[in-house]
Amino acid sequence: MQDEVLVIGLGRIGLPVALVTADSGLVVRGVDASEVSIASLKEKKAPFEEPGLSELIEKHSGNNFLPMTWDDANATDFTNIRWIVVTIGVHVLPWPNPADLSILHTIIDGLMARDGLKGRTLILRTTLPVGTTSLIAQHIEQTTGLEVGKDLNLAFIPERLVEGMAISEERSLPKIIGPVNPEALSEAKELFSHIGGGLIEMSNSDSAEFVKLIDNAWRHTRFAFANDAAVAASANGVDIIEVINAANQDYDRNSVALPGPVSGYCLGKDPLIFEYAFQNVEPKRELPSVWLTALRSSQALVPWTIERVKGNRVLVAGLSFKEDVDDFRMAFSEPLIESLLDAGHEVSVCDPELGRNAYTQLWPNVASRVVNTGTDLPTMLNEEKYDTVIMAVRHSIWKDSGADLVGKGLIIDLWNSYRNISGIERIGLGS
Repeated sequence: MQDEVLVIGLGRIGLPVALVTADSGLVVRGVDASEVSIASLKEKKAPFEEPGLSELIEKHSGNNFLPMTWDDANATDFTNIRWIVVTIGVHVLPWPNPADLSILHTIIDGLMARDGLKGRTLILRTTLPVGTTSLIAQHIEQTTGLEVGKDLNLAFIPERLVEGMAISEERSLPKIIGPVNPEALSEAKELFSHIGGGLIEMSNSDSAEFVKLIDNAWRHTRFAFANDAAVAASANGVDIIEVINAANQDYDRNSVALPGPVSGYCLGKDPLIFEYAFQNVEPKRELPSVWLTALRSSQALVPWTIERVKGNRVLVAGLSFKEDVDDFRMAFSEPLIESLLDAGHEVSVCDPELGRNAYTQLWPNVASRVVNTGTDLPTMLNEEKYDTVIMAVRHSIWKDSGADLVGKGLIIDLWNSYRNISGIERIGLGS
């Protein structure tokens, strides 16, 4: 019988990973807690938007990609499973509390309860505090009596995919492998040799965990710096876009980012997970790390924006964490809208993906308080009069909508998408 792969967690990352693996020729069993998502996959429908996803679902679902709920999984014979890949996200509790690893422990305990680890390779593929994979190894050994390296293999591989390019990047990006035992390295190599993209071998799982934290902490710091520079430029009457373009032009040492809100499920939590790595540093630091400072700097854009709102009726355009994705998790617009409502403003919201799937539902803390919702920006602008329109996300579908904004009140243009459009009363971030 052919060796099979069990992928646990079919979300924004897990589902592309599972389908690309199936497309490589392996049989993949995918498990998810969402019965709605599993039902959709069994009907060969994508539970969210991702380029290339629908085609792979149509090609493989019910064939060598077998989606199932936890109840399905408990009734399934996993005899042929060789690799178990866990792709669930780890939640972060309010600082300075530790990361919430309860869902990861629940999954591991469930696998142990059905004797599902012996003879297999367990790969944790998510974002974790440094040392978590080693602690999982200790937990398995102490609970089951199994020995990592003898009875099972364990490795950590950081997830580095970007929404909107997840499938292409899964095929092309090198996989960073941090093994707990040497055999786990060879097993991971065997699995990913089917998929492509190359391999980067790390000495251990701790180092691999640190790689992902470095990645996102650096990205967040870079973006936060651009936003701080934009605020300073605006206060001094300087156009930050002109400045950054000049600083980067023909000068390889610079790669200053353009300003814009920093948010999203990864960049919103990973700098905090990185901060946990400093809890054992001696002597204790009195100041927060640069990446925690960056996180707080990004959060400061909410009051910066609200201070510039004119009038009471406000439209927030764009609810996703970045352009052209159907994912509202930890988006900049959520605290912005909540703060606007708390300040007494009448708030309406618009996003082309609003309500399309589980990732694009309006947040419960604001859903009952907004005045109006919509998916078509020109329609909302024509049907109602707003004192201020906040362009919080630069969706491609809105790039050519400058004419629709003329005469529609004050435009707070957080991404400077309309800086060259005449006739708009506009405030840009740093321009």
